[in-house]
Amino acid sequence: MGRPVKRRYDSSGRRAAAEATRERICAAAESLFLRDGYGRTSIRAVAREAGVAEATVYLIFSTKSALLNATILRATGAEDRKPLGAILAAPPRDMLSRLADGHAAAMSRAARLIALGESAILMDAHLRPLRDRAHANLRAAYATIAERLADAQLLQPEVTVADAADTLYAICNETTYLRFTHDNARTPKRYATWLTDTLEARLLREPNA
Repeated sequence: MGRPVKRRYDSSGRRAAAEATRERICAAAESLFLRDGYGRTSIRAVAREAGVAEATVYLIFSTKSALLNATILRATGAEDRKPLGAILAAPPRDMLSRLADGHAAAMSRAARLIALGESAILMDAHLRPLRDRAHANLRAAYATIAERLADAQLLQPEVTVADAADTLYAICNETTYLRFTHDNARTPKRYATWLTDTLEARLLREPNA
């Protein structure tokens, strides 16, 4: 008799199932966080909304703060850092418009979640290090963009790399987006145009200067 043939372990199927479960949980959490607020949203309610066991949520996200953080990262698309890569791949003169377009798209999905997270820090101290890490990553990304603009000699003479990075950090955020679009008369596309014009006027030399 021959030896029994060993079946190959199909890890790709398990990974796909795990990702689908994670996606369902994050989608359910986003809906409940935005509808009911952070404090009134429980892990049990998220599990019920997602159609999974409560233990499954805790297995993937150890705390509610970790779940909110993952939900924000999912909404912004920041988990794989592809947005920054696309900006840095653009010609230097187009980088700010590429940044504005990407930021407007991300904020249209995530601005309200980010604002919720900022306010929820007051009730959940575990959110603070997550928020601080996110802001540190933003500052690093904006510093990289500013350095690329400086290397291309596109910054105005009086604008340093640090000035440019600080300007990007100060203007490109959920608060600015929400204030600009709060009446629904101004679209994300209009916001992106305004943001491009504002950043270029503040930071860049005239094309023929």
